[in-house]
Amino acid sequence: MDGGNLGIITLIPMLSFFVFAFITRRCVFSILLSGILGFLFYYGADFFEPTIQALLDAACDADNNYIVIICLLFGCFVQLLRQSNGATAMANWARKYVKSERQVLFLTWLCGVIIFIDDYLSILVTANTILPIADEKKTPREMLCYIINTTSAPVCLIIPISAWVVFFSGIFAEQPEAAVLGDSAMGIYYSIMPYFFYPFLCVLFVLLVIFGIVPKMGGIKKAYERVEKTGKLWPDSSDVMNQDEMGEVLGAISDGSTKDEKEATPHLWAFLVPMAVVIAVTILMDDILYGVICAIVVCFVLYVPTKIMSLGKFCDACYKGLEDMLFIAAVLIASLFFRNAINLIGLPDYLISVATPFMSAAWLPVITFVLVGLVCFATANIWSIPAVCTPIILPLAAACGASIPLTLGAIISAACFGAQACFYSDVTLMSASACKINNVDYAVAQLPYIGIVAGVTCVLFLGAGFILAV
Repeated sequence: MDGGNLGIITLIPMLSFFVFAFITRRCVFSILLSGILGFLFYYGADFFEPTIQALLDAACDADNNYIVIICLLFGCFVQLLRQSNGATAMANWARKYVKSERQVLFLTWLCGVIIFIDDYLSILVTANTILPIADEKKTPREMLCYIINTTSAPVCLIIPISAWVVFFSGIFAEQPEAAVLGDSAMGIYYSIMPYFFYPFLCVLFVLLVIFGIVPKMGGIKKAYERVEKTGKLWPDSSDVMNQDEMGEVLGAISDGSTKDEKEATPHLWAFLVPMAVVIAVTILMDDILYGVICAIVVCFVLYVPTKIMSLGKFCDACYKGLEDMLFIAAVLIASLFFRNAINLIGLPDYLISVATPFMSAAWLPVITFVLVGLVCFATANIWSIPAVCTPIILPLAAACGASIPLTLGAIISAACFGAQACFYSDVTLMSASACKINNVDYAVAQLPYIGIVAGVTCVLFLGAGFILAV
């Protein structure tokens, strides 16, 4: 069967995921079941063997496993920082200057802006610094996660020193239509930065939410109501991620030495030195994997000889970190399987073919944002979807007289939207994990804010499209 001829049927796996996710709140189950539907539509009765092979391919994919390894090691690193009390010391330092919940939220935003080198790094540092203070000020985890997520990927795009910038500038530099914008990849990137409507709006809009100019709404409003009525900072579905706070610590050593270690005086250097190593090695090696590996080694050198941790507790912390991230690893593998399924049945091609008749010079940028954004949102494929769509969209833009930089800005905005809004993107998963909240509950809670920013972005691309059309 030709997946490209399935027509509107290609939408069913994507729509079924949303239905399953909302009903069951089981992300991995929803992704796998929706992906299986895709293979069933393509192969019919012979779907079983290709489906199993696709699952094996997803589990063995080198690029996906690279992300999985980073997530697992980040889990170890986070637990080491937490159990060393280094993050507590950092929180104690920040607590001297933070007197209200609004100041906590603004500090969260500020940390996300300052740590612009890498979205994972931004999430890691901000969450570990702010979480203890936010809990004291009775800030719902949904709100904290919203700010951390919103200042990760968008800031990495706005401040051009990150893996995102290298990736997108490389893609755009390969397109002959973009050559008029600059002689180098970075020159092209700089020329299109004014059209990053969605990332800029995200970072500014969250400030309006923090200062109460935009009221609490949707899931965020319900979260504050829950905290006011019950005092519980997270939804019930996140209980398993907060067993330490609930007095049900798993995997911890129960002897007296562990108790003494937990009550050790927090040291600020126990947090700052490993974090400095992560940042420095990431910059020097241009790879955050090396950064987090070196940081774990430094934690061992700092913590064990100084008796901040025993060797047993160090190993237990690493094990607990791996355990915390196993869910993310499962989701990443399942999402790759799902992406393969919808590519197989031709969902991206179908969406592009539906939108092609409307590709006028004025309308193309906003259609690009909506189309690419929806595909990125549905697939969490925020890297390869833009890479696949750019060679298709840019020739259309050049042929119909649309603005090339505006169109490229729409592609980047769409990828940013997908990273922030998708229930199971790596950025959303890591933000939710760092804030110890279920990713589906968080993603549903932020939808009203995401919808407002996306709507305003559409208006801006539409207006700019009419103004800049040739």
